[in-house]
Amino acid sequence: MKKKFIAKRGLIFSLIFTLFCLISSNLLLSNFGKVRIETTTIQTRSGDNVSIRVYSPKNATSENKAPAVVFAHGLSTTKECYAQYALELSRRGFVVITPDMLNHGGSDITSYETFFTDINTEGYGIYSAVRYASDLDYVDSNQIGIVGHSMGGNATNISVTLDNMSPNKLISSVYLIASNPTFKDFEGNWANVYGDRSVGLYYTFYDHVYFSTQDDTGKIISAQEFLGSNEAKSFASFGQAPSAFPGDEVLPGHTYSTDINGKQVIRRITKANEIHPKPQGGSGAVASVVDFFQETLEAPQYKLGSMQIWKFYSIASILGLAGALAICIFTIAVLTKTKFFSSLKAEDNKQLRPAPNKKGKIWFWSLTILNCAFAFISISLIFNKGLGYFVTNQLPQQTSNIYALWALANGLFMLFTSFGSYFLYGRKEGDTLKQWGVRIPFIDVIKSILLAIIGILSVLAVVYIAQYIFQIDLRYYLWGMRELPLDHLYLYLFFTYLPFYLLFGIAVSIAINSAYYSKIGKEPTWLNDLFFAFMNMIPALVITFVGYYLFAKTGVQQNIFGSTFTFTYMINAIPVFPIAILVLRRIFKYCNNPYIPGIIVGSLLCFMQVASVFTCHTFMFMG
Repeated sequence: MKKKFIAKRGLIFSLIFTLFCLISSNLLLSNFGKVRIETTTIQTRSGDNVSIRVYSPKNATSENKAPAVVFAHGLSTTKECYAQYALELSRRGFVVITPDMLNHGGSDITSYETFFTDINTEGYGIYSAVRYASDLDYVDSNQIGIVGHSMGGNATNISVTLDNMSPNKLISSVYLIASNPTFKDFEGNWANVYGDRSVGLYYTFYDHVYFSTQDDTGKIISAQEFLGSNEAKSFASFGQAPSAFPGDEVLPGHTYSTDINGKQVIRRITKANEIHPKPQGGSGAVASVVDFFQETLEAPQYKLGSMQIWKFYSIASILGLAGALAICIFTIAVLTKTKFFSSLKAEDNKQLRPAPNKKGKIWFWSLTILNCAFAFISISLIFNKGLGYFVTNQLPQQTSNIYALWALANGLFMLFTSFGSYFLYGRKEGDTLKQWGVRIPFIDVIKSILLAIIGILSVLAVVYIAQYIFQIDLRYYLWGMRELPLDHLYLYLFFTYLPFYLLFGIAVSIAINSAYYSKIGKEPTWLNDLFFAFMNMIPALVITFVGYYLFAKTGVQQNIFGSTFTFTYMINAIPVFPIAILVLRRIFKYCNNPYIPGIIVGSLLCFMQVASVFTCHTFMFMG
């Protein structure tokens, strides 16, 4: 009875805590109610729908027009991932529009060919947002800026090109984050394609995607040498030939200015000792963007870019996700104590088994290390065989394909090692599949699936409430959850990818909650949980660290772990796997089998992945 009371109290506290986090996030994002936030849909000239979010300061009116900034997100992210830029700009009086690029988030899904080649898609939908901004009666159409990170920078450059072709130019200021400017015209000549627009560049020194160039002889110039490149010199010289630049390299942070058409125009490169994805969650890039637009547009409420509050928003947001997971855990705890689900209850609250004997410890450490090593081998083989880059009409999410194949490979291997240890060691020591929770009555299988679905829905309810009521997603930096658009192909894709992640979730749950559910020594349960969380983080952490370290030291992407880009995909997995392990362990303490936590974690991992990445039809092979 006491445990039931504790579970109910935990659930109530989790609900209150999560609601507090959602309200706090919304208040911070809206500048405590001073900024209106609305999500709507616009159309490109190709007829494709683009989902946008508009941040409008309430003091921006038709009589008091405000400058506007359109922000273009990077590849395989969404408009919510860069909310910090919108937050900091809007609280300074700028109208901010953040679109989902086509094939991302809530925008339409198109074919691969159409996405990259059809000019009427208007820079993946970004220029459509510029046109929309100019039509708002509370926006000063003579003061519209555009900024993009990574692929969003490409969209920004396309938008500038489209703007140049328009009889009425709308863009007056441009900023590129970790993305190359356009240096040459269509004929390949050095050119000032930006005209009389001021342009800023946030140059990420350890960038493995952009800023690598060639000299006159064709020699590769690494990203770390970009400031001395012909491209950088031409950029700072307003499109003139590099020889016109008076110096050996562009000075970072220096403002180069000139008069074009009677207008004072600037070029500036801000150097940041950062990796390519860092601006997605970095204060330096936010400050640079804010200060640039406050300088090149008329800032309604000037505040230094360094005066930021967005981290409080991010902390409240990710704590909201933690609250959602806690709601799931305590929901399971409460329901297993009801009459209907009582057969699924863990009678002894799943205390760790005594430490294994000497032979058992050999098995324990051997299999733990073997599973960890296999994670390295499997992801390397996936990229080595070109499987990290394939897309089909049936599996149209490149990034999801990588993780799905990795999940499949590691899931099968963990099942092999878990049951191998059972038949070769555990059974001889008196273990049974019933004790492991693997062999359960059929009725309990049905109840387990039902209970797992309830647990999943408890998390997703928070995710959808956060999005549609509080207009936030639950994230910090690269990691978090957003809603899955129910009127898109995404719901179908969720069920398409689900088997891969379910196999992984159940396999990991059997491994850590059944095969390895014992003390290593005399450690407390929480330390045991942290150990497994750490072991599951090692592959992604090591691959990411080694990849970026070697790149930073050499300026060249090393072909290790199967590909020069393997390490760029692993950064997303670093915190996800250990958190998944902790959730698996916490849920298992209230269940009599590993299936319930496995189904919940596998489904949530699938949902999180499918909802937030680039989706593209038509077979594509880039290996």
